[in-house]
Amino acid sequence: MKRNLILIVISAFAASVFFSCASVPAEIDRQMTEEMFFKNAQEAMDQNHYNVALYYYEVYLVRYPENHHKTIGAEYERALIYYKMKDYDYSKVLFQQVLDKYESSPFAVMYPERYKVLSRKILDKIDEIQNPPRKTKEEKPASGEA
Repeated sequence: MKRNLILIVISAFAASVFFSCASVPAEIDRQMTEEMFFKNAQEAMDQNHYNVALYYYEVYLVRYPENHHKTIGAEYERALIYYKMKDYDYSKVLFQQVLDKYESSPFAVMYPERYKVLSRKILDKIDEIQNPPRKTKEEKPASGEA
């Protein structure tokens, strides 16, 4: 009896995980507007469906490479997703690519400044995560502990 209960609980949990996960769309409508890509990607991110959001941003980058002021946003969002998924090494590469475009792209004058500022801030956070400050022997314990 106890074993059956455990199997039911495990099965219910597995089913809920399986059905709650969003899958990447098999196909995206050719009539989908640029705004719809960003809207769908943001909705997926809000639900922590990062792979779906990545898919929308990546398809957007393929379909609309000429819209430079929005492609930089899609590239930033991709980096942010990898950061949220705790893939710090890859997100660091992507954030650096965003910053490099501000320095080298002839279209940089079209880019909103916010992606540059936010990319720098998140790179600093990644650096803090990957290289936490170390306590030295000289550091004294908090007051009242000595």
